[in-house]
Amino acid sequence: MEFDSIRPILSGLTGGAIATWLLSRWARSLPRGYRSKSREQLLREHRVAVYAANGLFMAGILLSLAMYKLGGYASNDPWPLAMGFGAASAAPLLALAIIPALTGRSIREAYVAFAWGQGSPIWATYGILGVGLLALAWGLAKLGT
Repeated sequence: MEFDSIRPILSGLTGGAIATWLLSRWARSLPRGYRSKSREQLLREHRVAVYAANGLFMAGILLSLAMYKLGGYASNDPWPLAMGFGAASAAPLLALAIIPALTGRSIREAYVAFAWGQGSPIWATYGILGVGLLALAWGLAKLGT
């Protein structure tokens, strides 16, 4: 077996190990509560919104993969990836605003619960989703040309 054939596997394993290490470090530094509510209580109260947001994120990622297969896009075309990642970022943000509003819960608490449910700091979760919104804007702008 040549090194070039196993290089992607080694790269993936290294990236996964680094991500796991970072996540374990971040999880220890997460606050124990928010506005006099424990982390467990916050996650329990916003369980539906967090599950819906996670499901919508995965649906957006699967949408981008389906666009490549079913839409006839070239594998090097970034547009389906930008649109899928953008939709995967926008949909959870909308769900985290709509579901708590309909159930009479705090929208801000839902956003905090979602970030903590991912096991990451708020800045990391919403930084990634912000990049996704930029990708969506770029994909929509490219759609018009």
